[in-house]
Amino acid sequence: MAMNECQIRRTKIGENSIKVLLCDDDAEFMSAFRDEIIAAFTKMNLKATLSTFSSAEYIPEMMLASCEMAFLDIDFEGEDYNGIDIARKLRAVNDKAVLFFVTNFIDYAPAGYEVRAFRYILKRDRNDILERYIMQATEQMAENREYLSISGGDDTVDIPIDDVSYMEVLNHEVNVHAKDKSYTIHASLSSLEEQLEKCGFLRVHNSYLVNMRYIQKYRSRECTLTDGTVLPASERNYSAQKQKYLLWKGFR
Repeated sequence: MAMNECQIRRTKIGENSIKVLLCDDDAEFMSAFRDEIIAAFTKMNLKATLSTFSSAEYIPEMMLASCEMAFLDIDFEGEDYNGIDIARKLRAVNDKAVLFFVTNFIDYAPAGYEVRAFRYILKRDRNDILERYIMQATEQMAENREYLSISGGDDTVDIPIDDVSYMEVLNHEVNVHAKDKSYTIHASLSSLEEQLEKCGFLRVHNSYLVNMRYIQKYRSRECTLTDGTVLPASERNYSAQKQKYLLWKGFR
């Protein structure tokens, strides 16, 4: 699909209703907490669509995959699973949702690192922190709502930046390799690099611009992606680019 124009676009939080998942086996608490979450969103002039579940068995995988924010109880009385197990299922299909654990105890805090929990909410303290935590969560969500908007004629396609694995120059055009499809853009790779560097893209070669979240291994002559794709890498710029990659990964 050949397109003529390309720009980075960020979707504002609040343009669409935020999909929220709430799971707790205490029906009375869950009803009250649901109302409190809605009140917090309303106070911030945000819309939210809440789906509530009292048991993990009833949560459809599609709900886990599509939710943008999840509040999970940790202790499920009489069950052979807990909120950490639900979170593992969620993370298997959804790496972007902002995850809260709601609990009477904080004993499970270390396990939260595995599933990248955003915050723990002690039930007794929720009235003091809920609104502030939701505000912080929406700020993080805004950072993840960037799109590569490409257009040609009457067609416009918005591709989530995170879905783009790499771009390559081919026949004086740029091929954009996304999760489900490839697109051809009439643009220079240098101009795209200038726009996308802040989004985590690295110029590993004159002909290749790579989303660093998809890099599995980066060496002086080649860059291997998580799907097994092997791209050539520039030896001349390797040292400087490898430093950018390590900084992006959080190493110093």
